[in-house]
Amino acid sequence: MPAVAGRVDRVSEPASLDLERILALVRPLSTSLGSGFHGEDHWRDVASIGLDLAERTRECDPIVVCLFALLHDARRIGDDDDPQHGARGAALVHSLELGRFGFSAAQLALVETACRGHTGGALSGDPTIGTCWDADRLTLWRVGIAPTVDYMSTAAGRETVASGKRVARAMDWSEVARRLRRPSRYGSSHLKRGT
Repeated sequence: MPAVAGRVDRVSEPASLDLERILALVRPLSTSLGSGFHGEDHWRDVASIGLDLAERTRECDPIVVCLFALLHDARRIGDDDDPQHGARGAALVHSLELGRFGFSAAQLALVETACRGHTGGALSGDPTIGTCWDADRLTLWRVGIAPTVDYMSTAAGRETVASGKRVARAMDWSEVARRLRRPSRYGSSHLKRGT
């Protein structure tokens, strides 16, 4: 059974997410942008799947899930084994100084923790980190690996795997942005202003 990662303090004052503005910062710095396995299409899939899971996961911060999706593989080098890419993703979170966009220190700590720990098969008891990791693992079909219940941190992730259904993915970032702006079903409002 995979190890369980520690919890991070809850988010108190979440901000909205301007996807296009963040993407404009990340794309030029990405080492995996054009990858068919770990590039921007994968980031968008993880964001879309993550929002599906977040709607079914109490206390999950969907803003953090989307930031994770944008950043977790952005600094990956190649599509083969790259065990340090999670740490480079976490460093990217820090270097972008995302606090200037209104994200709280707690949100950014969650994104860094999720990026750093998303490889290796660990589980997390934190609903947001668990949702991030589950969303990424639910895309394993793209590399010929069937996701398994044993590697899902959240009930929503386990239910998704058990159902055998593939999760619908967003076709473009504007669809992800629309889903973030719609009235929240995430348990508490994480969106103070539009994106």
